[in-house]
Amino acid sequence: MNIYAVGTSHKHSPLELRERLVFGEEELAPALDDLRARAAAEAAIISTCNRTEIYVVPKDELFNADRLKEWLAAWKRCDVPKQSLFALHASSAARHLFEVASGVDSQVVGDIQIIGQVRSAYQSAQRSGALGKVLDRLFNVALHTGKRVKSETELFAGAVSISYVAVELAKKIFHPIAGKRTLVIGAGESGELAARNLHGQGVRNITITNRTESRGHGLIGRLGFGSWMPIDALPSRLHEFDIVIVSTGAPNYLVTYEHARAAAAHRAGEPQLIVDISVPRNVDPRIDTIPMIFCKDLTDLTSVVESNVERRLAELPRAELIIAEELAKFATWCNRLPVTPVVAELKRWGEEIARAELEKNRGRFSDTDYENVERLVSSVVRKILGMPMAHLLDAQTDAERVLLKAEYVRVLFNLNAGSESDADAGHALANGNGANAGIDREKEQTTSYNSDAHE
Repeated sequence: MNIYAVGTSHKHSPLELRERLVFGEEELAPALDDLRARAAAEAAIISTCNRTEIYVVPKDELFNADRLKEWLAAWKRCDVPKQSLFALHASSAARHLFEVASGVDSQVVGDIQIIGQVRSAYQSAQRSGALGKVLDRLFNVALHTGKRVKSETELFAGAVSISYVAVELAKKIFHPIAGKRTLVIGAGESGELAARNLHGQGVRNITITNRTESRGHGLIGRLGFGSWMPIDALPSRLHEFDIVIVSTGAPNYLVTYEHARAAAAHRAGEPQLIVDISVPRNVDPRIDTIPMIFCKDLTDLTSVVESNVERRLAELPRAELIIAEELAKFATWCNRLPVTPVVAELKRWGEEIARAELEKNRGRFSDTDYENVERLVSSVVRKILGMPMAHLLDAQTDAERVLLKAEYVRVLFNLNAGSESDADAGHALANGNGANAGIDREKEQTTSYNSDAHE
């Protein structure tokens, strides 16, 4: 399992450094090409706002993680303190990727976005031709692990972001939420997250306002949706909106009691939700006394977040168990990897001999008899080869003994299992398109020949 992982995350470095190490989508392909030209046989890069991580299978045995650290600093043209970067090797690197894809290593445990981010990194490396069979398998199993954690545990359940909880609250009061008129006051990170969460729930009538007009238009540009409203228009237009989410750094109330009373009069009994996620508060708390206006602030939302965080943390042992299971399977696959070309060549050798002998004697049989003989010969070949193949693919055997067995089989059957075609055949045998496909195909091969050998 000669895999290295080097990088940084929210656990190792401040945002100022993480920002400098981010790889844009257009930067990934040339970076992967350069990495492979210098040090890596296979490579992939995960880059998000919270982490930049490089995974490689090195070209040579003398490789060490410092080369990756130096490459990252040189590529990004910045000084990177060594203590700000982690370095992992072999099963530790594989486990880390599985934890990342499962949301266990996220700043917000159970971050639902991380599976998509790992998938995007995998697809980018695929498009660049930077993956070989080892990293291809590693990322497939990581994604499979993340899906298992998502479906078999509650690690991803319940909102743990204030902005997300605000939208979840709106969904409870207004159902369906998609057709509601919404106003986001504030163009900072929380306002942006609130707008994105609203849009993700199908809301299309989203208005943005902010004290600085340029920041408001900048947010709309980043979002790709939303309409602008000057902040001065807030008192006269507040009644137009069913949902108002406020997140600014203003030192005073932007939504006053008088504004809300006037808005309620215009709405003639229609409910309105105003959620204040600002610090200090930007909404007068007395508004909650106005009939048909639901006014919530951070105190109301934080209790929901804390409850959901506790719920997710309680699921960590179950997630870790799934990760351990998948890591064990991946380790077994890695141990078998050097012998799969021998297994594939042995299988092909037996099938070619059978095919040649059948062709020689084809004229001696009718079509019906030939089909019966073909099935019989195929069964005999499987029985003869079943035992050596079962020994080679024994998951309980350590890697050194497996390699020794493979050498014995190669000599006994006079195989040449080192060619490119053999390697491709081994890949076809041991590695499918997805994590499950590869594992199941390998089990199928072993089971088939094992059962025949013991009949």
